[in-house]
Amino acid sequence: MHFAVQKDVLVKALKDVTSALATRVVQPILSNVLIESVDETAVKFHGTDLDLTIETKASAVVYTPGAITLPGKKLLEIVSKLPSDLVSFQINKDTFETTVTCKRSKFSITGLPADDFPKTTETRSKDGVLMPSDVLRKSIVQTAFAAASFDTSSILGGVFLVIENGNFECTATDGSRLAHRFEKLNVAVPAASRTEGETETEGEAKSATATLEKPLSLKAIIPAKSCTEIVKVLDSQDGKDVRLAVVNGQITFETETHFLSTRLISGEYPAYQTLFPKDYSHLVSFKREEVMQAIERVAVMSDDRTHLVKLHFEPEMLQISANTPDVGRAQEEVSIGLEGESIDVAVNVRYLTDVLQRLGVEDVKLEMTGALKPLIIKGIGDENYKYLLMPVQAK
Repeated sequence: MHFAVQKDVLVKALKDVTSALATRVVQPILSNVLIESVDETAVKFHGTDLDLTIETKASAVVYTPGAITLPGKKLLEIVSKLPSDLVSFQINKDTFETTVTCKRSKFSITGLPADDFPKTTETRSKDGVLMPSDVLRKSIVQTAFAAASFDTSSILGGVFLVIENGNFECTATDGSRLAHRFEKLNVAVPAASRTEGETETEGEAKSATATLEKPLSLKAIIPAKSCTEIVKVLDSQDGKDVRLAVVNGQITFETETHFLSTRLISGEYPAYQTLFPKDYSHLVSFKREEVMQAIERVAVMSDDRTHLVKLHFEPEMLQISANTPDVGRAQEEVSIGLEGESIDVAVNVRYLTDVLQRLGVEDVKLEMTGALKPLIIKGIGDENYKYLLMPVQAK
């Protein structure tokens, strides 16, 4: 095998796939990246730890087709330090020794045969849902952070995706907070499946459209740690469509240049819909950036164990305070709007700043029914997202 790839293209491809490599290697092949030629103008890079698989296609000049696996992180380390030029790979098919050259730099790396690399073709599916990548990305970013980090293999350590009758829901909870995003997708028939005379309307073309290849409902609990890699893949798509499919206990995400599959968490997700109160007695409105910065300043003096801050709401003012015995205390006031009587609430400051950082709106509203009842946080002008936060008992 002999091929050449531009250094910047190569670094990006290797960064994509090495994220999936096993950290604790049981099989040496799982620390390697599979590189194989696609045609004369492209090569594919694959990385997997058997739970998560990432593949990406990169432009290249392929002189001789073939396939090889090379130590992924070591190869990325080498390539990252090369000059910004064409990087050439020549593989000895008998010894699997690979020569990497770029200008005056030359490295020799020993690989393993491509036949030993785990097969990922069984997770491919032609069925599924084709939906805008920016819709999926926003939904994952605004929910995955709320999944439980203390038990990544349980249901609470996952993000619950549901697509049914054109409704898309994305939910995550760790028991103390819950993030939920809802999107009404404009379900369309693929152009190839339209009947004669049937066309896509202008409204369909402009809205978030999910294309169903056939009537489909999709439910999946995705490990939250895999969501970080899913977002990285979606970041590079620029609003293009991504195909979702569930097959053989895995969920797959496929675009023109990337393929990602990850195992699913089995089990029944909690019935979260009833947790959101239908009414509220206190409605607070405030500037997101202003309140977030004030909270972050006061949080410096919160207890390192409880991360507790107290919020005192009055009709035109929010007082934020934190106190750590033998260390010190902090207090700050911010202008707000309040409908209802004054109220005091204590919360884990990390759980509050997590959502404020991800809302992406200028103005926020907070709905409450009592000092120890759930707080519901929403972006003003974005009714599709809501965040439930349980207060804590302040001493």
